Amino acid sequence: DRVMYAGDVTRPGCNAEFQCVDERIAAKAPASLGDAEAAALPLTTITAWEMLFDRLQVPRGDGGVDRTVLVVGAGGGVGSMLVQLARHLTRATVIGTASRPESRHWVESLGAHHVLDHSQSLKEELERAGVADITDAACVNRTHQHFEDLVAMLRPQCRLSLIDDPAEPL
Repeated sequence: DRVMYAGDVTRPGCNAEFQCVDERIAAKAPASLGDAEAAALPLTTITAWEMLFDRLQVPRGDGGVDRTVLVVGAGGGVGSMLVQLARHLTRATVIGTASRPESRHWVESLGAHHVLDHSQSLKEELERAGVADITDAACVNRTHQHFEDLVAMLRPQCRLSLIDDPAEPL
């Protein structure tokens, strides 16, 4: 079977045609995906899933109806998976960020309710979208650039999850 998997964090990857892997970390690759697409899917999807459901603790189903999730970097691999998971598995309002027109269209096509331009002030962009605040922020890149706006946009006692590694302390 043609399978995909995220790999083993205890050893580097490989460029072999065949590999022996634990069946618990493998799944059949969808026939609709090419090899490169299938190879990219597991790690981006697992990362997005963990950010959304484990770190931000957005409830699946109707429990998240009062949540507003902002995905900074929604046009990239992890961000685009996060938008789709949030839109299809939760009742949260999903807001993505993108700056180029083609990226904005991509994020909209994935189901984002709103798309903010991350080359502008996110706080001002959120106000222009008519949204008062957010309950959850998933930042997949440039956290240092948006940190002050993110903190100002978050409701008290809400969550911020990031996967980049800002060079400067936040």
